[in-house]
Amino acid sequence: MKPMALTLLPLLAGVAFAASAQDKTAAGANWLISPSEAVQYQGLQGFEEPPVLRARAVVPVIDILKPEPVADLKVKAPFPIVVQFKGQADASIVPGSFKVLYGGMKFDITSRITKFVKVTPEGFALENAQIPVGKHRLTLQVQDDKQRVAERELRVEVE
Repeated sequence: MKPMALTLLPLLAGVAFAASAQDKTAAGANWLISPSEAVQYQGLQGFEEPPVLRARAVVPVIDILKPEPVADLKVKAPFPIVVQFKGQADASIVPGSFKVLYGGMKFDITSRITKFVKVTPEGFALENAQIPVGKHRLTLQVQDDKQRVAERELRVEVE
């Protein structure tokens, strides 16, 4: 079965490249996730995965202020994303450690957000997040100056 998988890999890569090029020309370069990437990086599968259980410890806090995180969250694109960071009393947030990972494969889209906003120790506000119709999971991560990592998921269904 491995030879068949190796044979299909260049073919699939060509399809993904063609779809990505089409997304950029058709919709502009302002997508956080393009429609083809939503498929390629398993957005729907990432949305449906159960949250990862982590041991509780003293870590920074990530609060999602917008969109308000509720079960079965549905929004219309573009929509705002406002995030607040809170460090613990003994450590400060390191803005340069901020990451946004997309979907089940945790594809790093941090640079797509940071080109629109400045991430500070207090958080950030993105006014117009452009994400295609469908179900999506964004995993937000930030560290404090003691290298303690906080992680928070934003699961959203775009109508």
